[in-house]
Amino acid sequence: MRVGIDAHILTGDRRGMGLYALRLVEGLPAVDRENTYIVYGPAKQLSSVCGKPNFLLRPTPSLPSPIWEQCVLPLWASRDRLDLLHCPANTAPLRLPRQVKLVLTLHDVMFLLPPALIPGVGTWRQRIGRNYRRMVVPRVAARADRILTVSDCSRSDILKYIRVDPSKIRVIYEGVGMNSDPASDGAGMPESLARIGAGTNFILALGGYDPRKNTAAVIQSYASLRRSRAISEKLVVVGLPGWESSPFYRTVCQLGLAEDVVLTDYVTDGVLRWLYRSARCFLYPSLYEGFGFPPLEAMASGTPVVTSRVASVPEVVGDSALLVDPTSQQAIQEALLQVLSDDALRGSLIERGCVRAASFRWESTVEQTLAVYRELLGN
Repeated sequence: MRVGIDAHILTGDRRGMGLYALRLVEGLPAVDRENTYIVYGPAKQLSSVCGKPNFLLRPTPSLPSPIWEQCVLPLWASRDRLDLLHCPANTAPLRLPRQVKLVLTLHDVMFLLPPALIPGVGTWRQRIGRNYRRMVVPRVAARADRILTVSDCSRSDILKYIRVDPSKIRVIYEGVGMNSDPASDGAGMPESLARIGAGTNFILALGGYDPRKNTAAVIQSYASLRRSRAISEKLVVVGLPGWESSPFYRTVCQLGLAEDVVLTDYVTDGVLRWLYRSARCFLYPSLYEGFGFPPLEAMASGTPVVTSRVASVPEVVGDSALLVDPTSQQAIQEALLQVLSDDALRGSLIERGCVRAASFRWESTVEQTLAVYRELLGN
């Protein structure tokens, strides 16, 4: 059988859905040598499958995702005589050859949630993407032969906001694990961090311009504790391209915390790995997650976590993190202070977090996904 996987998202994203697509493609050669796989995506990011006997890599053109997905991918699926196409990043072609089975991974339906639950998207690109998904996803979900999702919470949201047959949905948890970067896996601080003054006594947060990431609340909660001298740690917020001109940096300066708060662009996996391992605490009060990689990555790195008690996050982290109301700065402050000052609690969270994270294996994700392919293809 001929299985196509649309990994075009790797052209610009190796976090979140991009990471999921990459781990799926990398893991399949180890568990399936029978079916032929045609992988559509950037050759540079998918070099690990080059030369595998049953894998063909089709380098994709640099096109906006909707054009690739709706105009080019259906033609390539027909040309490659696919029996099954897996689209792992929320959207898929509206039209495919009738004989092609469609597997859609729908990580979440955040784009369909009412504004009262999720604040409006920040940038014009995010607004366009949200409107595209609003138009496409309900239609492709109805056409899909199977819908994979990454948590029971996301499954419930899919059934609430999209008219779809519940029997088509399979919940398959994602895994945890990061690429090793020998240059920054040692005990010393990576040079790139030494230059920006991260220090070695800090709280780590992953930020973003999407209001869902709650970056403003992270900074304000930290500021209150720091100004009252309740804590001495710095705050490092990763994931803010162009941070020098961002509203977050203006807030930091207005609060007089330019020496205490380090804002950075995206960082390499190796630097992020070092940050996770070295932070005193990982703070992630996201307003909504379909799954939520970062808390698990932090727990796998041996770092105590303060995160949200909403959406899928409690399902994923269990009792291995401190859960807070992400809309309450007071709750965030109290949890931060507790985890930074209580050594017994820190030790317990670290121990439980490592055990919890170890139960989320990419190998299991790949094996369960292959079982869905085989179910549909009859082998």
